[in-house]
Amino acid sequence: MAKSPEHFWIEARKIADASEKRVSTSKNVFCGTVHYDRALIAGVPVCRMTVVPPGSAWPKSYAIDAASRQPWKTLKKPPSGLRLSWRQESESRWLVQWSITPEVQCWGLGERYGGMNLRGRVHTLFATDNDQHIESTDSLYKSIPMLTLVEGETAYAVFLDSPALQRWDLDSTRNGAVSVTLLSRRAFTLYWFESSSLPDIVAAYTHLTGRCDLPPRWSLGHQQSRWSYPTEQVVRNIAKEFRTRKIPCDAIVLDIDYMDDYRVFTISRERFPRFERLVADVSKMGFRVVTIVDPGVAKSPSDATFREGRRLNAFCTKADGSLFVGKVWPGAACLPDFINVEVRNWWGDKLDFLLSKGVAGIWNDMNEPALFGNQRPLSADARELPSDQEQLFVQHDSKGTVGHFEVRNVYGQQMALATHDAMRRARPNERLFALTRSGYAGIQRTSAVWLGDNASWFEHLRASIPMLLNVSLSGVAFCGVDIGGFGGNTDAELLVRWYQLGIFYPFCRNHCALNGRAQEPWSFGPEVEKAIRRLLSVRYRLLPYFEQLFAEHRQCGAPLMRPMAWHYPSDSTARQIDDQFMFGSDILVAPILQRGKSRRPVYLPKGRWFRFDGGPALRGGRFYDVEYRLDSTPAFVKEGAILPMASPVVHTGQLATAAITFRCFGIQAKGRYWQDDGSTLGYERGEYNDWMLSFSNHRFTSKSIHRGFEPVARPYFYETAGRRHQLRDWPPTATSTD
Repeated sequence: MAKSPEHFWIEARKIADASEKRVSTSKNVFCGTVHYDRALIAGVPVCRMTVVPPGSAWPKSYAIDAASRQPWKTLKKPPSGLRLSWRQESESRWLVQWSITPEVQCWGLGERYGGMNLRGRVHTLFATDNDQHIESTDSLYKSIPMLTLVEGETAYAVFLDSPALQRWDLDSTRNGAVSVTLLSRRAFTLYWFESSSLPDIVAAYTHLTGRCDLPPRWSLGHQQSRWSYPTEQVVRNIAKEFRTRKIPCDAIVLDIDYMDDYRVFTISRERFPRFERLVADVSKMGFRVVTIVDPGVAKSPSDATFREGRRLNAFCTKADGSLFVGKVWPGAACLPDFINVEVRNWWGDKLDFLLSKGVAGIWNDMNEPALFGNQRPLSADARELPSDQEQLFVQHDSKGTVGHFEVRNVYGQQMALATHDAMRRARPNERLFALTRSGYAGIQRTSAVWLGDNASWFEHLRASIPMLLNVSLSGVAFCGVDIGGFGGNTDAELLVRWYQLGIFYPFCRNHCALNGRAQEPWSFGPEVEKAIRRLLSVRYRLLPYFEQLFAEHRQCGAPLMRPMAWHYPSDSTARQIDDQFMFGSDILVAPILQRGKSRRPVYLPKGRWFRFDGGPALRGGRFYDVEYRLDSTPAFVKEGAILPMASPVVHTGQLATAAITFRCFGIQAKGRYWQDDGSTLGYERGEYNDWMLSFSNHRFTSKSIHRGFEPVARPYFYETAGRRHQLRDWPPTATSTD
């Protein structure tokens, strides 16, 4: 029988009443201990507050880099810079509050769907496999509780270091209030970064939580993936097509169909009978192979990984000690308890199954953890944390048993840590590539990230810019999204427009689902293929600039993708724009983001700018109506920049001997050039070159900042006003003072 309007009115009133109760002031029941500290981190004053409930141990941080020990000064009372109030409202609910002025913009919080300014919404941080990336989307795969509040030309930030569910209300009622609700029974730490510049805030945060190692050069190239390339022969055909068509590519990614019945650490010898030979053969063609690894282990006596895990008590359990079993790709499956170091070591040993076969990179997926039919095990509007007995399962760390919801946000991060440590043991002098879907603060130390199951929509092309900017400001420099879109069907126009932007993603991968249309670069005919080939050639020519930016990230925490306000903090227009961005300090990227459009407004900040593809200088401080063909590079270069660019190649193995051209923009220019081997950890031992470059009075000069690497011989040129000149005595052979 149909429900009456009165029924719906009563239900609506219940929701309204519940909402009113949620905003009511609760009594502070806290009776534990609180510790206050203060330190100067990368030049930024930082206040630290550690809250320890009765019976709780000192908080374990999964985020703070062990190498970032600080001389914290203990305080007897709350520091004046800590401009917030807090209270414990119940055994498992904490509330932190402060006020913000009307002009404040809220950036960061890791992976959030929508625009860059997060103000005006409630954001739940609870790792979730949510494939509905639409306007109402809240929780996604990554939870990074670092919020940067931009206030005019300066910024301050708050980092709440707890892996439990957090709900950040960023002035949703428009009364100038921020409130953070934490559902946890365990101790936590809050860091307050006092007012400074945006680059200094990110430098301080990444000093605490770490920065990514220099990635292997090949991982900066184009990667081709699909769910799935089902057989060995299909993979060989894909590799052959790339090389025959001379489309730059460095990696072929294998999704779950390389496995036997989707069981981790197996290979289907029916579909990949000569897996090891395949890896070796495509390697000779300049390709690396990356394989997916999921955490779900098939609950089957015939599965060796399951038998070992049971014997070692490696799996998560229910509160009564029985084995937790969920459903994922192999069917009934168990989940390794990754917060246990012994389990991580065991998992790492299992990864040798792939590493010993020549697999170059590991892709950690489904690690929120995702479970079919149970993707959201705790309601986003939960007001209390269930008891351990009522949670999905329990885990075991050095401090004893803990309910999964207390540490859910680090499940994927700890899987990534197991992967990183295993690869480091197997390849102690190599740079490592691992990719993860889920992560927490500090994930940048162990893994690159991509933003999960997007769709082949122009809206998701548009959203990728602010989403990646917020991820970048959350410390994660090596990031990207699936070019062309994962779900649905892409088309020729969308694919080309996505590559126009995607060549500037730090992580560049084309990936789509098996039930959608194929979207390899040649899938839409010769004109589209030609445009994509040219665009990828631009990325490969710019890889020396990419490497320079990663070296800069190592030094000061700066991401590769930066909001325009990073370099133009006093420009109020630049602060409002999130559909274009700075790539390093010298390149401004402003792509087409709407279907059927060939033009868009582009805002150029103060100074003079050149279109990347050539043309006269344009005066900044204003908007321009700019047209882009399908093969155009949607970028501008700042006057006074020098970009190091390589001659065209089809894979990064050819870069070491490719000619380098220092492209000078303007009659006076400065730049930087980083050199190393691109594959080992030699840079940590000083085996690199770092040059300051200058062009003035028609002369190109250089100065060595550091000299410790002997590159192979190759030609060097500088280019100005469209004319190229060979540098016959470069690099200088004389020893320079470092």
